[in-house]
Amino acid sequence: MISTIQLKQTTKQRLDSLKNKEKLQSYDQVIVHLLSSHKDVPEMFGFNRKKPIRFTREDEMKFHEL
Repeated sequence: MISTIQLKQTTKQRLDSLKNKEKLQSYDQVIVHLLSSHKDVPEMFGFNRKKPIRFTREDEMKFHEL
């Protein structure tokens, strides 16, 4: 799913700067990079609004092995 968000010009400039500095390809990668530094923000891997299921880190790693 693709979303559009509104940002102040200065915020976009800061995102652009981080994107270039970290050699990231997209704003999605920039946001994920920022969120990964905050351990209190839960990952949404495996999230299904109709049937929430919690996956462990091991479950996620098994998924990526496939």
